[in-house]
Amino acid sequence: MNEQITERAIRIECLRTMESRGIEPYPSKTARTHTIRAVLDGFDHFCASANIVTIAGRIIGLREHGGSLFADLEDGTGRMQIYLKKDELKNIKITYEDFLNFVGIGDFIEVTGTVFQTKAGERTVLASAWHLISKAILGTPSRWYGIHDAETRHRKRYLDFLLNPPLKEMFVRKARFWNSMREFLIARGFIEVYTPVLETTAGGATAKPFITRHNALDIDVYLRISTGELWQKRLMIAGFEKTFEIGRQFRNEGIDHEHLQDYTQMECYMAYADYSHGMELTRELICHTAEQTFGTLAFTIGEHAIDLSHEWERIDFTDAIKQQVGIDVLHAKNTDLQNKCDELGVSSEAYADRGRLMDLLWKYCRKRISGPLYIIHTPVELSPLAKKSGTNRQVTERFQLILAGSELCNGYSELNDPLDQRARFEEQQRMRDAGDEEAQMLDEDFVEALEYGMPPVCGLGISERLFAFLEGKSVRECTMFPLLRPSQTEKPLQKEVEIKDIGITREKALELLHEYVKNPNLIKHNLAVEIQMRALAIYFQEKGIANINKDADWEITESEPQKHSIMTAEILNKIGVHPAIVEAIKVHNHTHGLKPETLMQKVLYCAEELTGLVVAAARVQPDKKLASVDIPSVIKKFKDKAFARGVNREIILKCKEFLGMELDELISLTLLAMQARAGELGL
Repeated sequence: MNEQITERAIRIECLRTMESRGIEPYPSKTARTHTIRAVLDGFDHFCASANIVTIAGRIIGLREHGGSLFADLEDGTGRMQIYLKKDELKNIKITYEDFLNFVGIGDFIEVTGTVFQTKAGERTVLASAWHLISKAILGTPSRWYGIHDAETRHRKRYLDFLLNPPLKEMFVRKARFWNSMREFLIARGFIEVYTPVLETTAGGATAKPFITRHNALDIDVYLRISTGELWQKRLMIAGFEKTFEIGRQFRNEGIDHEHLQDYTQMECYMAYADYSHGMELTRELICHTAEQTFGTLAFTIGEHAIDLSHEWERIDFTDAIKQQVGIDVLHAKNTDLQNKCDELGVSSEAYADRGRLMDLLWKYCRKRISGPLYIIHTPVELSPLAKKSGTNRQVTERFQLILAGSELCNGYSELNDPLDQRARFEEQQRMRDAGDEEAQMLDEDFVEALEYGMPPVCGLGISERLFAFLEGKSVRECTMFPLLRPSQTEKPLQKEVEIKDIGITREKALELLHEYVKNPNLIKHNLAVEIQMRALAIYFQEKGIANINKDADWEITESEPQKHSIMTAEILNKIGVHPAIVEAIKVHNHTHGLKPETLMQKVLYCAEELTGLVVAAARVQPDKKLASVDIPSVIKKFKDKAFARGVNREIILKCKEFLGMELDELISLTLLAMQARAGELGL
């Protein structure tokens, strides 16, 4: 930080000197004639014609050679080398020496000149004039390695985009994803509509809403939890036949690798159609969108190989659960559903009713389905807005696309019986009154609108989770600016592990480590784990995760591995270390068979093994340095089971289940954190 402050001061002083010389560091106009991509694409023409071009962009590299200088310039379309010769810039107002004195990496400049190709084959602009168009007063970090942890990447996303070009490309694909979906629907006669984001009754989904205050009306209102479902149905009542909306919606619920509280969703509705038409439309829409966005219909999502070109099977909701866990949810008693949840270790709330118990069992079974397939005929209890099946009144004409164990679209024949709709809303209201904050509200105005008559309608919803799954990233990583707690405020500690005083300082922990561990490699392993734990603490915005003594008893218990971590726990207990930390250390020894419950336990349980793989990857480098290791090479060595055989890869793979992190995310975070402190590890 001190280095950054010093550099900032130097750059500000440079800025003041320029201003005293009458050089404007932030002009409002540029004379750019071509983008870098246009110059590169037309390079042969520009060479042959000796035409003058003016390009502009950010300097990302500088190399001085005597009386000349090479710089790498980058705009939003590409990168190109520029060449400044002292003799070529003699008789202009802003000279070659001015460039050396005033310009640095990160600054934006404009360069005019002719193009040529160097002996090394590099396409280059020979500058006859240059101008500074924006002076940076903070130096840009080096590509990728300038950002060392996930929180900084997400908090300073502008730098993340700047230093990580593939990330920028991903968001170009995301824009293409929504545009191709929009074009598909418009081509089929749908019109785009815009419905209220602020509502007096939150409806259209089973979710907990955000509440805010409307000062002018002096009422509380809700941020919408669906993309205008009940409003678009009102449009169906009004005579519109095909509508869609792509917009933001908000749910005041938990964050994990699949869910955020505000996100983009598309919802469309078509009159004179049922769920069979909806399934046909959905497949055409998703295949079109995937092909336009990614250029393929074959994807690898986690451990699932998915081919969207295959037939999308249709499986009954009740049959899917019965095949996996042996219970008929339609005909089972509530006590039987509860007992099955208990048997499977599926936790349920005290107020869980029949529908919630069915949903818990379904979520347990869903994870084991690869897809693509449609789950159809969801019970009425889980579908308060869907029409009942004509052949079985206990289920609805609803479909959900399952890919890689997750629901990635939701559609159904819309309920247009106003009396049935009122009865279901009233049942949902009873659930809310009993404490279920996600149950739907009774919307009297919508029920009244239904009484004027709505034709048969099919509705469909697809959120940005589909893009994230096809991209193979977490939803958070696929969000341009994910919400973070302001860095100036302190996050309350996790309720499950409230630690005010961990009972040991880091200095004492190091002293303890050296007292019990003499092997220098084992000491460094514990340090590596501490570094990783601190990085994960920042990632999860938690405190109290890092621990340096997890293997303090390794040498003592080497001949009795079943006692490993138990003796460490006893040592830490004696000196008053917080029980939550002691328990996490006990649980991390997989041979004890203890199931990790808290975040701290889960992190230590499945993540620490990875540090050994990263160290092994560094030691096979010619220079044996962590700086020479990159993320793809660690992923490759992870797949090679003959490499670092002692690393328990199965435990590491539990990072998705326990932490909601993809393997490449965990590898990236661990490697970057260890590289930032490689000196302490002797690597």
